[in-house]
Amino acid sequence: MAPADQTILITGASGFVGSGVVLRVLKDGYKVRLTIRDPSQEEWLKKVFGHEGQVSFVTVPDFLKDGAFDEVVKGVDFVIHTASPIPKPDLLQPWKENYIDPAVKPTQSLLESATKEPKIKKVVVTSSCISFVPLDRSLLGESRTASEKIGNPDVGKLEDFSKTDFGFPFGAYHGSKIAGDLATWEFHASKKPHYQIVSIHPDFVYGPIAVLKSVKDMDNHHTTSAITWREYNGIDGLLRYQDIDHSVHIDDVAEAHVKALDDSVKDGERFILSSGEFKWDDLLKHAQEKYPELGFKLNTIPSWKDGWSAMYYKLDASKAERELGIRYKDVYQQFDDLVDHMKSLPKE
Repeated sequence: MAPADQTILITGASGFVGSGVVLRVLKDGYKVRLTIRDPSQEEWLKKVFGHEGQVSFVTVPDFLKDGAFDEVVKGVDFVIHTASPIPKPDLLQPWKENYIDPAVKPTQSLLESATKEPKIKKVVVTSSCISFVPLDRSLLGESRTASEKIGNPDVGKLEDFSKTDFGFPFGAYHGSKIAGDLATWEFHASKKPHYQIVSIHPDFVYGPIAVLKSVKDMDNHHTTSAITWREYNGIDGLLRYQDIDHSVHIDDVAEAHVKALDDSVKDGERFILSSGEFKWDDLLKHAQEKYPELGFKLNTIPSWKDGWSAMYYKLDASKAERELGIRYKDVYQQFDDLVDHMKSLPKE
């Protein structure tokens, strides 16, 4: 069946990853049904996505409500679930209500609703690379390398893990990614749905944010790409706490979601996405030499991040290269594409 004859339900279309996936799916000719939480979002997203005739919208105001997706899934062939909360840095306890439930309940609800639509062939769930990373990084061994084959950290039963005292917001965010992934695969094992499930686990995602309305609008975004932009404009974020890091281009993330729909990608597959490590100072040198007029800079790493290097981990993302054919764009391309997009936007 040709893509033009198939419809994909995509959640999170107004977000960074979701919007990137939508644009890639439309390029391949699929019809899309996009969930939004507020009808006022529709007008802007129509401008962002174009492709009139391929795009329809449905409002789901409360993803935590039981049966929220029962009507939405009717008649679709595939589901791509990118919607995931990005908590503000100052969001504190209760961890379960503020972090775990928003990551777990919508996924469980959507997967359950999909069981009621026999036409659905596959659900692709956007997770995170950190769903494979234990809260205690030493459990990764000397290599500190996470991969699909090691699976999720052993955190016991999901209902018990959700009561964990994560200590601080980033710990709770990390915990929510583990919990959301556990929820997906616990559902898969217990319910044995008629459709296939595949999960995508991106690294920190960099590159252009399609849904930005202006340069000023970047101030309201808490995505990894937005945080990186602010870092190179002298505003300290939570991502940079040592000299090296790793990331992935939004285009590669979007491509992986589309390729996961193919029949060759079997039920139960999971894919980490990462272009590999880079040095923050090397990227700064690139930015300053290529864009001297923009005045990029980096602050020194603040002393309150002392000791954070114990949180560092590495990723083996070779499976997606072998099995999905992903050819990763490096961090310089990620940064250049972000800069090009920012240059194209009005200031306010």
